[in-house]
Amino acid sequence: MNGLPPFSCAPGSVSGTPLVRETGSAARPWNRTQGLSALSSEPGPRAPMPHSSRLVQLVLAFAVSFLLFVPLDAQTVPGRYIVELTGDPVAAHAERVSARADRRFDMQGPAARARRQALRLEQRAVRDAAASQQVEVVGSLESLSNALIVRVADANAAALERLPGVRKVHPVRLFHMSLDRALQLHKVPEAWSQVGVDHAGEGVKIAIIDSGIDIAHPGFKDASLKPPDGFPKVNAEDDVKFTNGKVIVARSYVSMFSTPDPDETPRDHFGHGTATAMAAAGVFNTGPLASITGVAPKAYLGSYKVFGSPGVNDSAQTDMVLKAIDDAVSDGMDVINLSLGSILAQRPEEDIQVRALERASALGVIVVVAVGNDGNHPNTIGTPGTGPSIITVGASRNDRVFAASAIVEGQQPKIAIPGSGPNSAIDISAPLRDVSTIDGDGLGCSAFAADSLKGRIAFILRGTCTFEEKLNNVTSGGAVAALVYTDATRPQPIGMDVRAAKLPALMVSHSDGLDIRKQLASASNSSATLRFTIAPLFTSAEGLAGFSGVGPTVTGAIKPDLVAVGTNFYTAAQANNPEGILFDLLGYTLTQGTSFSSPLVAGAAAVLKSARKGLTSAQYRSLLVNYAAPFSGARVQESGAGGLDLGAALRGTVALAPVSLSFGSGPEADVTRSLTLSNVGATQETFQLSFAPRGGTPPPQVTVQTVQLAAGASSEVRVRFAAPNSGSGVYEGYLRVSGLTSGVEARVPYWYAVPSTTAKYISVLDSRDRARRAAVVNRAILFRVTDPAGVPLKEPDTKIVATTGNGELLRIDSLDSRYPGVWAASVRLGPEAGVNVFEIKVGDVTTQVVIVGQ
Repeated sequence: MNGLPPFSCAPGSVSGTPLVRETGSAARPWNRTQGLSALSSEPGPRAPMPHSSRLVQLVLAFAVSFLLFVPLDAQTVPGRYIVELTGDPVAAHAERVSARADRRFDMQGPAARARRQALRLEQRAVRDAAASQQVEVVGSLESLSNALIVRVADANAAALERLPGVRKVHPVRLFHMSLDRALQLHKVPEAWSQVGVDHAGEGVKIAIIDSGIDIAHPGFKDASLKPPDGFPKVNAEDDVKFTNGKVIVARSYVSMFSTPDPDETPRDHFGHGTATAMAAAGVFNTGPLASITGVAPKAYLGSYKVFGSPGVNDSAQTDMVLKAIDDAVSDGMDVINLSLGSILAQRPEEDIQVRALERASALGVIVVVAVGNDGNHPNTIGTPGTGPSIITVGASRNDRVFAASAIVEGQQPKIAIPGSGPNSAIDISAPLRDVSTIDGDGLGCSAFAADSLKGRIAFILRGTCTFEEKLNNVTSGGAVAALVYTDATRPQPIGMDVRAAKLPALMVSHSDGLDIRKQLASASNSSATLRFTIAPLFTSAEGLAGFSGVGPTVTGAIKPDLVAVGTNFYTAAQANNPEGILFDLLGYTLTQGTSFSSPLVAGAAAVLKSARKGLTSAQYRSLLVNYAAPFSGARVQESGAGGLDLGAALRGTVALAPVSLSFGSGPEADVTRSLTLSNVGATQETFQLSFAPRGGTPPPQVTVQTVQLAAGASSEVRVRFAAPNSGSGVYEGYLRVSGLTSGVEARVPYWYAVPSTTAKYISVLDSRDRARRAAVVNRAILFRVTDPAGVPLKEPDTKIVATTGNGELLRIDSLDSRYPGVWAASVRLGPEAGVNVFEIKVGDVTTQVVIVGQ
């Protein structure tokens, strides 16, 4: 998912696997009805994808693929700004007047109403002063932010900051969209056994700020649920029809889009909101491939629609998301899920959305955000996942995939992906022959003699020629089908674009291909069965999804906080709009992305809050994060505390603050942090503290090794990390807090980095995909250069050259004051229409960006 300042969703790809046509041809999407998630793509220049592909990168973190001041860039909405005022919003006022810092303040009570009235008078004064600037006020915020949403010419926006009562002017940014087996992996059935599945999430209200919820889906029908008093809540009276006993809020903010949308109702046209809502709190229902249910089937859902119609308003705007958050808190939502975001993160204290969510958390709301789908490189945590009080969720692998299979005699079934041709509806069984015994290299790139493969399945290595050529060549030799295995440089199988070839074909991974080749070397007459029907297959759940965002954050904090399943995700889809990324007439789809990891944790939060009443939002957050299961092989900045374990969270007896300990970065470490332990169990408990460093690195020290606490009591310990004259690299691990009575262990991840001056990663955060030929494109490429630990290089020796298309680099500007560590390259495209390839090089590290001149 590419995060852009309209907010985007967070899946790494939608339900269809991109088909790849070999030898440089453009990739095109595989028919999503085949039901597999994106697995791989061809190497080559990085071509920026449209937002709709990047969920299939939004946060729809929409997965299905997420804000800047003057001058603007591609992630801002021209002529649209948020004017933040100096007075405290209702939430900040509530923090001071509440008897307890974390007590849920009545946002509709007398004190809140009085503060709202005062805010409206303040906002009226600014409205009047702005009238002379040709400003149109289109909305306002009061609960979590004190701000006006305005339309104004970009050239006049800066002048608004000089008006009395104005704190700051924020450009409106765009955000993008960032189950069955997932529940077993996260000990949800175990949790249900503790609380009763008929009480899982009972009474808790979860806000889904997304693309809407399709209430016609059976996953949102529960006759036993009735709306609580004061519900349903809607923005337009006619929208009550989008609510029921389960979905008790249906608010749409689509009328706020700068581009008019054909449907301003809460109806879901993308499917992303429907899919995330199902993961969080859907009721038991059965699709063609499996039966599914959400984590908290007895929780209520609130639908807050911030994405419009496909091809019209694919991204969400900051102002809309802020308004939705404001309303969700005022509506009394207990949990907020945001599977959306932008890869361009500001410092949290400067980010108006992060500050709003921090205030929501202070009021007792549990906020859960998808980390986003811009992973593979460190320092790819976008907004709003940088907030310290937010539960930021990354994606781990599922242990079940829905796929075709190749079964070779004497071996376990291999996961396989069909090609795009007319594959067989029935199994194809025949002897398997390695074509390297005929052509010498196994590539199948030359014609085969008639009958040389008669009645056999051809076993072919990927590479050199197109898939179409390979299949046509073995067809000429009499093959009845083909089994392709991918090469070492591209180890995962993909959907093959076979163009006009008619031979049925599957692809397996490189490692599975080597196993098969070894078998054929010892038993050349081994038979094989190619099964093209999609069915469940089990695989290892070890490892993270390759697209999941990786820390540190722009301030050096540890994120994500934990991970949950985000691959091979079977969930609900919308059946309203065939143009939507998650559409299916039967209402079910396979997809992937951190967008779907996040609602699993939101649902877990609802179960936890319902079962263990009376805790603070910070304590619920700690139970979910710090009782996560250890995640084998993952680094701290990849998986946080580990994988969601709801069963352990229900049994946990200690809440920790903060939930992680970042000691920052620097040449020499001698840093001390405070850690507060609170006994949230029912009896006195003794906690033992110890360290589990990774890689044999020196651990921190604590002032005490054991802490005894009465029920409800708290104690602070000091944690010191000192590593003088350490070599560059990462020092990380876990502080283990073991309850000697309960027998349950919590873990607090810690991290410190000694920076290097050598570049390891060039992360392209955003780039223009096309522009007029010969045009000057300002801020065409936004990128960050980091060392192996993810710490940005302050002055990287960056060289950018046009390798194709005769374009040229004009300048490189630092955007660090707004987006830490980010650089912007402005370019001129070549004079001819076509592809312009720009190569970015820092030391020995290179990457490429493609911009098409039109």
